[in-house]
Amino acid sequence: MTRRPWQRAIRRHLIAGLVVIAPVTATVAVLFWIFQALDGLLGRFLYPAIGAAVGRERIVIPGLGLLVLFLLLLFTGWAAERAIGSRMLVWWNDILERLPLTRRIYGAANRIVRTVFGEGTRPFKTVVAVEYPAAGRWSIGFLAGDAPDAVDRVVGESLTVFIPTTPNPTSGFLAIVPPAAVRPLAMSVDEAFTFILSAGSVRPDEEGNVVLLPPEALAASPEPR
Repeated sequence: MTRRPWQRAIRRHLIAGLVVIAPVTATVAVLFWIFQALDGLLGRFLYPAIGAAVGRERIVIPGLGLLVLFLLLLFTGWAAERAIGSRMLVWWNDILERLPLTRRIYGAANRIVRTVFGEGTRPFKTVVAVEYPAAGRWSIGFLAGDAPDAVDRVVGESLTVFIPTTPNPTSGFLAIVPPAAVRPLAMSVDEAFTFILSAGSVRPDEEGNVVLLPPEALAASPEPR
């Protein structure tokens, strides 16, 4: 069935409108969700308290919880840099790392946060390709570093690679592979995340090629911290 010119025009305009509006809508929705989540961290306690103070059941002031959270983080960071605050922080960390119920969770969370947000460090620096989930099927991942000694003693010298899922790169798989199986890519971390988020529809370069480098290039790539 042949479409008429006006039908093709409507279809073309609908697709063009979707291309323009969909990313904006997704961005606004994500930002609104983040705003509500952060605002609700302290807002759930602030708003009932404010309502009780003025004789009402509940008063909602959008953004107040987020503002208080920002000021709290700012004050905590300032206090941690002072002499007394620094000693209290060490004391607090020591207590949480000694308690059986909190030491594992707190210790892991503390290391992750310091790795992600620590000054001068980045969790991922090198984009690589590995044969996953089977030989001949390549997946894009991020070189995390050397495998633990306990792993090396069992399987030999290995590297750890984080392989994110599509279209949600916050989850994924941790693969332990030999150095010879890791193929560094001529692609930045931002380009790789964009490629993964778009499920491969947004290419990292104008030619649309993912360049596979030989394993020898691994030695010349920056080492992750």
